[in-house]
Amino acid sequence: MENFNFGENLRQIRVQKGVSQDAMGVKLDINQTKYSRIERSECVPSKTYVDQAAEYLSIPALDLLPPDWDYSKTLLIFRPSLCRAAIYAYRVILAVAFFDMARGFCDGAEITATSSKIAAVIFFEGLAVAFMYYTEKPLANRMRRFFKRARGK
Repeated sequence: MENFNFGENLRQIRVQKGVSQDAMGVKLDINQTKYSRIERSECVPSKTYVDQAAEYLSIPALDLLPPDWDYSKTLLIFRPSLCRAAIYAYRVILAVAFFDMARGFCDGAEITATSSKIAAVIFFEGLAVAFMYYTEKPLANRMRRFFKRARGK
């Protein structure tokens, strides 16, 4: 079943049952746009969403999934490394963004002295570190909640 398309399968069953995308989105507590992305197979729904969709459509959840489907074999097996990689990418993006802000500030203020430019970069990178400190933990918590939901816990 390598050609199995979850989104297309879900769409066909939903249409057969006469249920709109809006109604499915309301039942799954997501907006119609996100639900549409699931049907277009742009994102993989969590086990919770699959179970809720099957319940709403009055079918067994296994009817929505291919026979050999196993949630443990999805990207969730890479969860710790994905979280770590995402945090590092977040740090790099913030550092680069704040460095760019420092350069823009120096250019806009027409600062030409090298020592002043260095001081501005240090100031903005300090802001980046403070920003990381106050936003990284909530970001990590959101990622943990996402992966817990995806595992169906």
